[in-house]
Amino acid sequence: MNYIMEEMPDIHQTGEKKFYPKVQHSHCISNDKIAQRFSDVTSFNRSGFEGVMRSVPDVLNAYLTEGHSVKIDGFGTFNLILGMLSEEEMGTQKKKKVCANQNGVYIKKINFLPEKQWLRGVREKTVLNQVKSMKEQLGECISSEQRLQMVVEYIEANGSMTVRDYMTRTGLGRRRAEQELNAFCDGPENGIRLSNVGKTKVYVKK
Repeated sequence: MNYIMEEMPDIHQTGEKKFYPKVQHSHCISNDKIAQRFSDVTSFNRSGFEGVMRSVPDVLNAYLTEGHSVKIDGFGTFNLILGMLSEEEMGTQKKKKVCANQNGVYIKKINFLPEKQWLRGVREKTVLNQVKSMKEQLGECISSEQRLQMVVEYIEANGSMTVRDYMTRTGLGRRRAEQELNAFCDGPENGIRLSNVGKTKVYVKK
């Protein structure tokens, strides 16, 4: 499995660079591929196992919504994690979006805790290889003008660009990526402006 070293955001603006390892995902494996793998190594036929997989979310939902935790032996345990809206959020669309009750309590996420033996097996079978990040592949020699041109072309092709999009294409950390995009917006001749969509910063053509 390949990973890159990603630069951490300098929240406190200390100027110190810190990095953390991040998996370089290649593909998202779909149900049909998982079903095919199971049919290859077990006596289950593919269509039968696909039916079981489609039923798993409904079965988990039935127990979790009753307040149970769900443990699958050899795999792990699922639990619901609750959150609570602030007074300001209670009067917004977020209450309806997250299905909060009259007190602002809602299901924030589903937590999964893998069994130690299964996790240990994953660790033992995984070979970790550090690869070059996008930034290293592109090279430090790429100029700000070249990155601006890339932004313009991306927005023209896709309609908009987020900070995450820019980070993915340049390998820059969030803080620097956002600073560069904002700087591009400050140049009136660049034809780029900032347009917030909720809490997400989106960059579009002027």
